Amino acid sequence: MLPGACYQFPRRALIDDRGTFVALSNFCPTAAALLCESDDQLAIVSSPPAFPEGRSYEGLDARGQWPPLVRPGVLFDLASYSRWEQFIVSTFASGVSAGIALARIAATAEQLRAWAAARGPFDSWMTRSLQPPAIDANSLTIYDRFRAPEAFEQLRRFVPEGLSAPQALSDMTSVTELGSTVESRAVNRYLASKAFASWCAYESRGIRTLVAELFVSELVLRVERERARRAARRAPFDGTNPDAQGRLDRSLMIEAIRQSDLLLMHLIDRMRMIEWLGQVEEMR
Repeated sequence: MLPGACYQFPRRALIDDRGTFVALSNFCPTAAALLCESDDQLAIVSSPPAFPEGRSYEGLDARGQWPPLVRPGVLFDLASYSRWEQFIVSTFASGVSAGIALARIAATAEQLRAWAAARGPFDSWMTRSLQPPAIDANSLTIYDRFRAPEAFEQLRRFVPEGLSAPQALSDMTSVTELGSTVESRAVNRYLASKAFASWCAYESRGIRTLVAELFVSELVLRVERERARRAARRAPFDGTNPDAQGRLDRSLMIEAIRQSDLLLMHLIDRMRMIEWLGQVEEMR
């Protein structure tokens, strides 16, 4: 007799003509903890026991719609979009840092967007494009506005009146890269969870918007990690009691993940955010 919201939470589904794809809101403490503590390999899993096919999943229903856009005016087919989604998850699972993973994904997105009919079948072009690309500084420059601290302030403005936006963080210069083993592993898993079953595929006009969403998600996670660190009044690690340090790192990271998804999935006016992110589709 649960209300619908309680029956669904923390599940967040995308339903299209391929089937049903389920991701989680990491505001759920258990979901956030799994990103930091699970030893399972990061991968897309078909028909896992925890998500039975007979269950009813609510979410974005895109059945009967055009497939996602590669860029304005160019569509994926559904099989190709699945390959793109798998590529993103595999890149985050490869063991590289989040920064390198994002750079590779951004470079690959530009390769895919460069397709034209004169270059032959899109499927063949995609096969070549999904080979590990050289990191291209120009690809990253496209997303500078979404990597800068000012982007967090913009996201706060997208929280509707009447809801409590997260407070601004003073001295954003201390919001540094996520560096420890616990942090690096968790942030890659977190970003993969944002890319899989992403509503952005159908809300946007191209894959740059999805990549921009990954960049701002990484930024928000860094901000919330720093907020959690300040709340804990933790001094830099001095090398003693590594077990206690590891537990504290994990606890702070779980809280940062939870607060990130509270903003990005539950507070923000998503269509305003997608419109803002979508400006990247017009950049040259």
